[in-house]
Amino acid sequence: MVNEVLVLGGGLAGGSAAARLAQANVPVHLLERETGPHDKICGEFLSIEAQADLREIGLDPARFGAVPIDRVRLVRGERMIEAALPFLALGISRKVLDEALLETAIAAGARVQRGVRVTGIGEGEAITDAGPHPAQTILLATGKLEIRGANRIAAADRGGHVGFKMHWRIPASQQAEVGSAIELVLFEGGYAGLQRVAGDVLNLCLLIRRSRLSKLGGRWEDVLDMLLREPFIARRLGDAQALFARPLTIANLPYGYVCDSDANLPSRVFRLGDQAALTAPLTGDGMAIALRSARLAAECLQAGMSAADYHKRLQATVKRQVERAMVLQGFAERPLAIGAGMGLLRLWPSLLGHMAAMTRLGHRTSP
Repeated sequence: MVNEVLVLGGGLAGGSAAARLAQANVPVHLLERETGPHDKICGEFLSIEAQADLREIGLDPARFGAVPIDRVRLVRGERMIEAALPFLALGISRKVLDEALLETAIAAGARVQRGVRVTGIGEGEAITDAGPHPAQTILLATGKLEIRGANRIAAADRGGHVGFKMHWRIPASQQAEVGSAIELVLFEGGYAGLQRVAGDVLNLCLLIRRSRLSKLGGRWEDVLDMLLREPFIARRLGDAQALFARPLTIANLPYGYVCDSDANLPSRVFRLGDQAALTAPLTGDGMAIALRSARLAAECLQAGMSAADYHKRLQATVKRQVERAMVLQGFAERPLAIGAGMGLLRLWPSLLGHMAAMTRLGHRTSP
């Protein structure tokens, strides 16, 4: 019998790991810093692999208003290329999905404690704003931000990107135009993804190089002005209503990072989700990696495997996918490569679907 597992973070990775362990009758205590449902910076693209992992724990995203996505549109200026995806994806709000995962975990018997902020970890304990919390086994699922005692990578190795996310309420005409597609708009110094995450809600999530952001003026208002000069985005947002007072923002993330076997951690700490691997947002597979890491961690714990064993298995599962995703992101940020690529894709639009398939996770295996 596994002793009580302490899960730090109630997002995709933490919530699904807690649900899996509780369903296997493993005692689980989850700490979440937010006191209630909340939005997170994320492309909110749920791949076919991610859907399978959710259904394994009894959670069907369709029950929560997920929007089918079966097409991809690549846009640069006035040029657009469209192709079918080789799988049926879903668009769903993280605010909705993360809460559903926590409810699933609670229903299975997990103890969830909200409003507790984790500030660090040490050997055999988590450090929180409510004091130290002893634990033999810790699942570190605190998302993109660093935790003292568990830094992923040296600051000098971090990428120079800034991410923004905003939800918009769009009119019926734009709902029909977006339809079941995810739209990737390339612009100087970055790219934006647009897709519906509810009937009338459009998620705009973008990544921009810090150098380009500085040239624009450094503010969200400057970024939005630039976006609205893109004809395609201007059409989408012209009559839309912003649903956040301010966009969600994040910066200085080590995209391309995949944890190694020692993972720079105390001995019984397992990295999950963005703490374990940060893939390029362009490919929309971050949610799948988070859910897969939760599945692997739960299986390894039940099999009596160590954290080092788990990190080796996770690396073998996601490393190739992350490397391919980073190659595509690098391609998308080079103007000459974009021009050549758009010309090639205009001749063979189906290559878009092949590119999407190339960055998917592989088949699942058990310990």
